Amino acid sequence: MVIPILEWPLVSLLVFFPLVGAFLCLTPLFSAKYDSSGRIVRAWAICTSALTLGFLVKLSNFIGGGEPVNAASVLGVHEVHPWMPSFGVSFSFLLDGLSYVFCLLTAIVSLVVILWSSRSSAATGRAWYSVILAAEGGVMGAFLATDLLLFYVFYELMLLPVLIGIGLWGGIGRIQAVFKFAIYTLAGSVLMFLAILYCGWKARVAGVVSFDVFELVKHDLFSPQEQIFLGAAFVLAFAVKIPMVPFHSWLPDAYREAPHGIAAFVAALLGKVGIYGILRFAWPLFPLFIAEYGHILAACGAIGVAYGALIALQQKDLRLLLAYSSISHLGFCVLGLATNTPTAVAGAIFQSFSHGIVTAALFLLFGVLIDARKSANFFNFGGLAARLPRNAFFLMVFSLAAVALPLTSSFVGEFMILLGSYSKYPLWTLLATSGVVLGAVYTLTAYLRLMFGADRCTDVTSKSDVSSFDTAILAALAAIVVVLGVYPRPVLALLEPAVMNASQSDTERQK
Repeated sequence: MVIPILEWPLVSLLVFFPLVGAFLCLTPLFSAKYDSSGRIVRAWAICTSALTLGFLVKLSNFIGGGEPVNAASVLGVHEVHPWMPSFGVSFSFLLDGLSYVFCLLTAIVSLVVILWSSRSSAATGRAWYSVILAAEGGVMGAFLATDLLLFYVFYELMLLPVLIGIGLWGGIGRIQAVFKFAIYTLAGSVLMFLAILYCGWKARVAGVVSFDVFELVKHDLFSPQEQIFLGAAFVLAFAVKIPMVPFHSWLPDAYREAPHGIAAFVAALLGKVGIYGILRFAWPLFPLFIAEYGHILAACGAIGVAYGALIALQQKDLRLLLAYSSISHLGFCVLGLATNTPTAVAGAIFQSFSHGIVTAALFLLFGVLIDARKSANFFNFGGLAARLPRNAFFLMVFSLAAVALPLTSSFVGEFMILLGSYSKYPLWTLLATSGVVLGAVYTLTAYLRLMFGADRCTDVTSKSDVSSFDTAILAALAAIVVVLGVYPRPVLALLEPAVMNASQSDTERQK
């Protein structure tokens, strides 16, 4: 349906407004001839991202008040526009509670990265803002598409600006990092693409000319054996994107070599596309896969929690610490998805949102320290609390959130996952619990090493501290973390219909 606000399809605008904004950033209007300081293109990028967030907030009034989309009565704002009708392919976008949470995370993180970009002289050009806006549009499309082929297009599209960003502004090993990132992602996505083509062919044989996930679910097209093989292809692609152990080895290189803004974007958003893809596509289409192999996914998730935490303990590089801590935190999400109970799944989504906010803030704060010291090695830091008090304060806030301190959003997500998964996978839940303890050890140890102890940063002055403008950005992110930790109900209420319907539908079909 098209929302009657100025007769505009606002769900589509969430995708195409950032993409058009990215294209316009590269036009002569924002060239050095007319914008030598780069302020105009920055203002344009900020307005584009802010308006996208505004559209999304406006659409929150329609979540739960739209039309039923599938047999499970998932409610949302559903737009369908013809694309290749003879093949059953359409621009099919759905904004329900599930996609809304991930789109909100995308809009917030993208705006924060753009606002923060003025810190770096290399990141004030129109190419930089074009990359960020294009990546935002691609991720939005992946979170909104319900047509399998359309989802695949955005799944690949969102990767291109990220690779370009790392290749243009990354560190010394950026080319190797880009190559490794691309190979891993493409290897997984090729299998998913073949599985998507098979799904379309099987639907056409059954007289269904469509690639839309809800149409395919309604007709129950796949045999048990097909569900196993197709489900494996989808889950493998999403496992690489999350990344899930043992498909994670591209992540440390990408985090280490990416510029701070791109690293924050990748850490906060790209892995969430894998989590969302499993929920939106893999589980509804192939419920027998999780029934047969859910225990393996649960094991991978729990092992990832412990493995990531143990490796993070050994790191001397700030960016690698965040890389392996992300693997650990996202392992909780995999455990929750594998359990496939309403509590655990809602916890996994909530934890995904929280992790995106917290890890983006940590990457930006660590970026300030790295730029000030021209090094990412722990042993080159110490005694910074007195020199950079604002950075010390916010780094403390987000470090405590990262270790899932009660009254922070991360605590809510991890608690729900552990609570929901214990009855089904007690052993793996206990193993994952060890990651909570280890996470506190490596996070707080890193904070103490950076901010206190011997003063090794005599060349760092208060000018390197976060500015008043940056303080406002960090305060807003901190407010989100604390408010959702104290009162998580608004997000959980958005998720409840989608999570309950998905779980009930999968249970019924497995029977």
